[in-house]
Amino acid sequence: MRQFTVDDQTSKVRRVTFANPPHNLIGAGTVAELLDIVDRLSGEEQASVVIFDSATPGFFFNHVDSDQIPAIADMAGSGPLPEFVELGVRLAAAPFVSIASIRGRARGGGAEYTAAFDLRYASREQAIF
Repeated sequence: MRQFTVDDQTSKVRRVTFANPPHNLIGAGTVAELLDIVDRLSGEEQASVVIFDSATPGFFFNHVDSDQIPAIADMAGSGPLPEFVELGVRLAAAPFVSIASIRGRARGGGAEYTAAFDLRYASREQAIF
């Protein structure tokens, strides 16, 4: 099941929306899918700005799903870092400007990923870190 949608907002702006209801927990599939998206958008010359948001009310990137911890720990990846860590590194180094539009919880691993974005805009009424 896909957890992300990628929409072209303009020729240079993309929107990546996370939806893993009811709480937007991060699992092994979340990490793998987002790695693929970051890699794909990093290869698009036209993608200058990427906005990340959530379709799940009250949640941005929440913590790691405790049932998924063994699967995430097993994600060795092809590089020297585990894929969970590699995702944060690739987000921070991406050639596009990454923007987090936070209207909900960003806890644990979700807060770590949020720190990797270039810019973070958080709703005063709804963002919880």
